[in-house]
Amino acid sequence: MKNEPPGNPNAPRAAPPRKAFRASRAMRLVLPLLSFLLSFLILLATPARAADQEFSCSAVAAAPPGYVVPAQALLRDPTGLLSVDEVAAPARAADFVAFSGQLSAGYTRDALWLRLCLPPAEAGARPRWLRIAPPMLDKLALYLPRGDGYAEHRTGDHRPFVEREWDYRLFAISVPPDTDASRPAYLRIETTSALNMRIDLWSEGAFQQLVVLESMFYGVLVGTVVLLVAFSLVSWRWLGETLYLFYAVNVLAGGFFLLMNAGFGSQFLYPESGVMNDRFIAWFTGPILAIHVLFFTYLFAVRRHLPRMYPMMLALAAVYALLAPASFLTDWRNIGVLLQLLAFPVTLLWMLLVVYLGWKDRERRIYIFAFLPWLLGLFANAMLRLGNISENFLIYYSGEITALIHLIILPVLIIHRTRQAELEKERALARELVEAHRVERELEARVRSRTEELQQEIAARGRLQEQLRNALETERATLANQRQFVAMLSHEFRTPLAIIDTAAQRLDMRLEKTQPELTPRIGKIRRAVQRLLNLLENCLASERLNGPGLELRLEDVDLRAYLAGDYAESALAGAQRIRLELPGEAVQVRCDRHLFDIALSNLVDNALKYSPDDRPVHIRLRPEASAGVPPGMVAIEVRDQGAGIRPEDRERVFERFFRSEGQPRTSGAGLGLHLAQVLARRHGGDLVLAPAAPGEGATFILTLPTAGAQASAEELQPA
Repeated sequence: MKNEPPGNPNAPRAAPPRKAFRASRAMRLVLPLLSFLLSFLILLATPARAADQEFSCSAVAAAPPGYVVPAQALLRDPTGLLSVDEVAAPARAADFVAFSGQLSAGYTRDALWLRLCLPPAEAGARPRWLRIAPPMLDKLALYLPRGDGYAEHRTGDHRPFVEREWDYRLFAISVPPDTDASRPAYLRIETTSALNMRIDLWSEGAFQQLVVLESMFYGVLVGTVVLLVAFSLVSWRWLGETLYLFYAVNVLAGGFFLLMNAGFGSQFLYPESGVMNDRFIAWFTGPILAIHVLFFTYLFAVRRHLPRMYPMMLALAAVYALLAPASFLTDWRNIGVLLQLLAFPVTLLWMLLVVYLGWKDRERRIYIFAFLPWLLGLFANAMLRLGNISENFLIYYSGEITALIHLIILPVLIIHRTRQAELEKERALARELVEAHRVERELEARVRSRTEELQQEIAARGRLQEQLRNALETERATLANQRQFVAMLSHEFRTPLAIIDTAAQRLDMRLEKTQPELTPRIGKIRRAVQRLLNLLENCLASERLNGPGLELRLEDVDLRAYLAGDYAESALAGAQRIRLELPGEAVQVRCDRHLFDIALSNLVDNALKYSPDDRPVHIRLRPEASAGVPPGMVAIEVRDQGAGIRPEDRERVFERFFRSEGQPRTSGAGLGLHLAQVLARRHGGDLVLAPAAPGEGATFILTLPTAGAQASAEELQPA
């Protein structure tokens, strides 16, 4: 406790100083003011809600030519119904997903909105050009901020090429210099192709230079492809190797596919159509990939080195080829996803096969350097299209780079192989020349030797010809003597044979009633006599036909009257077995009656001989108008009911002296059918054996020209 000062405790205290009072009052006034200012600053520092704040682009410096526009954010529209006003509304700002680099979204069915910030244009600059790749994007709509709204620019693969703002393979949209750079631009995308976009901004002058450079590059590429195809076709025709033909087809297909994917199809093939590019890519992608697979299989000799892998390569080519008709049945996005999924294992398999087969086959080892970069480019491009890797220059231009590698290395290989083939051809020609000289010397020696042999042979042939001439003279004399002998023998035999036949006939008539058991024996005598007479007639006819200067003694004969008179039941022995089928009118022919009688007698006797005794023989006369008879001809059918002719004997039945082994007990010389056919052909007709089943007998058809046809033929013959 403090000590109080001395003095009166009841005395009043002294008042505080005036300065202290003023300080206390100021503090009471400042503290509330500071609290208010602090609260206001805290309120200002608190961020506003995204739904209440409109997105604005930060300051971007002027861009150099070819500046890649960064896509600030992405919004997916599954319904595809959002408008630009709805997308640009502050309420949608939080729905955008920020990303860096270029857009790689693979295949999608959503409509996509990109929010872009464009750099400001320089003062007094001309319109800039926004380039959008790839050229297979179906529908594009760019909304540039203008005033309080947005100016719409539509393009895309589904719009005709003639409607584009710039005559260019990719999509180019003009950006006016007064475009508000503080507000974002929006790009709406709808496509069935893989989303692997590249967006860049160019000044007009730089863009013109870019178009010229690209035109020069692709012009050189097309010219190189054409030269390679022509060179390969010429090499194929010259060397005859199928590899050059396959290479020409592969280069042509690959070049066409590269140009189509670069956007030249819409520019040059169908500029007024908005849907043909999708159809062309859908139709040709699968078959061109199949061509690549088949070329790879043939080039690396997969069938020889890996026979089990060969059917798999053919099946893969078939799958690729079937993608063309499959594009009519399903959305291209489904096929594209299938292609990209196949790209990973197929490309990896190809890379392993290239290394393995190239290293195994020394001749194809250099092909590794041509195919590995191309396969790596395909692999990277597939990953890029599915959004698995980010884009860079090498990946974006992998198709052009690998095509350039192919165009550099493979022609060198072809030229090297052509040179090797030419050297081998020259060496082969040198060997052939040496061999030709050796063969020429041997040939000259053989010619000299052969000349001497020919001279000796000519002398020997002269002697042989003289001997042959003498032999022919002797043979002619012998044949003349033989014909005279046969004629004399026939004349001498006829008289006793006629006497024997007459005596046998009288004896048969006398003993028919008294001793009927002798009748069969007498019949045998008469048949034997008849066979001898027929044999004599055939021999005389054969000698007459084979003799020189045979002339037919033609006369008009009515075949109907002839058959009725000579083959009726009372005309000859055994005639009771003959059944005649004759027409109602006369049938006139012009023939040698004696020779015709011999021919027909041989047919009838042959039928009676080979038919059972209780079976009839049918003779049918068919006039010219009958069915199956050729015009100007008549036919005589002789049909028996015997065992028929064996199939193996049908071709030889008309041969001279042929006897079938199936009829060993039947007598005969094998001359009758041959002589009958020769006689029929001498008259301008023929004798044929009709088809018949085994066991149904034999039917012979003898044809002769009618009297009118024979007379016409005689008039046409030269005098």
